[in-house]
Amino acid sequence: MKTNIVVMSVAAIGLALTATACSGGESDARSAAAGGAGDSGSVRTLTGLAAQNRDVDYDPLTSPADARKKADLIVTGTLTKVEDGIRLAGDPTQAKDDYVTFVLNVHKVLDGKKGGVTGGKVYVSVFTGGAAPAAKLAALNPQAKVVAVLDDITNWQPSPDETVVRPANIPAGARLYAPYTDGLWLQGRSDTRMFGVGVEAADLPAGWRHAKTVDQFSAALDGS
Repeated sequence: MKTNIVVMSVAAIGLALTATACSGGESDARSAAAGGAGDSGSVRTLTGLAAQNRDVDYDPLTSPADARKKADLIVTGTLTKVEDGIRLAGDPTQAKDDYVTFVLNVHKVLDGKKGGVTGGKVYVSVFTGGAAPAAKLAALNPQAKVVAVLDDITNWQPSPDETVVRPANIPAGARLYAPYTDGLWLQGRSDTRMFGVGVEAADLPAGWRHAKTVDQFSAALDGS
């Protein structure tokens, strides 16, 4: 498991959570908590709410080349659904909504094996720490445009005593992915910039050419 993938057993969260990586997440989470839902066409409230219980220390992706080297799959697409997430069997402390599944309708595979896409979709496990149930996040989804730098966690076992239980919405034969902390960016039709879950585009290293939108981030990855 790579160090800036936010997929962890709840038993490990106390060791992994810090106060170092929530610069944008805090302000967006406050907006969500204050009733910011209903930002027509914007993904700001969705990402803010998803980040409300996340405060994750991570090693940033330093450049597009670094992302391509580390990732198993990099795609662009649309966030079509937010559904129930994985459970960790054997962990009695895990809350039901610690994870949600972002279902991405893939437009283009920028890097990695196209076989990781199932029926035109990829299934991304996003750790939210129980900030909101999937249905609430789904109601805030403006069918956002997405770019995702992903790690294959299909065979991940959190610990010898824990196993990953897929939700019914993920097809049995589909690969299961998790996003790099600063490798998942969303942008709604009314947004002029992209939003991450607990991260800000302004914090991206210089190697990303000051990307502020999903298209700019994708172009950097695509080498264009």
